[in-house]
Amino acid sequence: MSQTPSCSIRDFRIDDAAAVHRWFNNREATKTLMEQRVSFSLESAEGWTANAAEQSGEDRKYAIEVPGIEQPIGFTALYGLFRQTAPELGALIGDEARGRGIGRWAERLTVTRAFEEFGAHRVYGRIPAFNAAAKKVVAAQGWQYEGNMPGHIQRDGKLLDCEIWGVSPDQFFEAVAKW
Repeated sequence: MSQTPSCSIRDFRIDDAAAVHRWFNNREATKTLMEQRVSFSLESAEGWTANAAEQSGEDRKYAIEVPGIEQPIGFTALYGLFRQTAPELGALIGDEARGRGIGRWAERLTVTRAFEEFGAHRVYGRIPAFNAAAKKVVAAQGWQYEGNMPGHIQRDGKLLDCEIWGVSPDQFFEAVAKW
């Protein structure tokens, strides 16, 4: 990667609810997610944000900040920490920042936390097979394609495949050291 995009991740705050509401109602941003909501009310966004801000239990969600932009532009997440199984990475770039490398950098920061802060032995992700951008991001970070789940996603009357990707600490840190 020739230039590192300027972004950071941080714990959620209650006042991030308006941004969360905006992201989950942005059809362009959510079209590649595993699951889509028909609608996401401000009240739902407030509850989601309050839960994320607690930073307790098995999941951790992080707001992505970009200098010069007042509200966070998306989030990353680690689902299922502290288990015998590997945690799952999740991400959503909800605003106009998509396509600028910010998601790639935010995912790198999040996976680094999984390994260094939480001691994860691996991280995995489920990626809709049609999401070429997400597969490109994880491949650049040393992730390996591990399999396909045919018809795993049901959307608009269609069954869509879902791919499983995963990475060990060694694979990840070797790949990102080359950036």
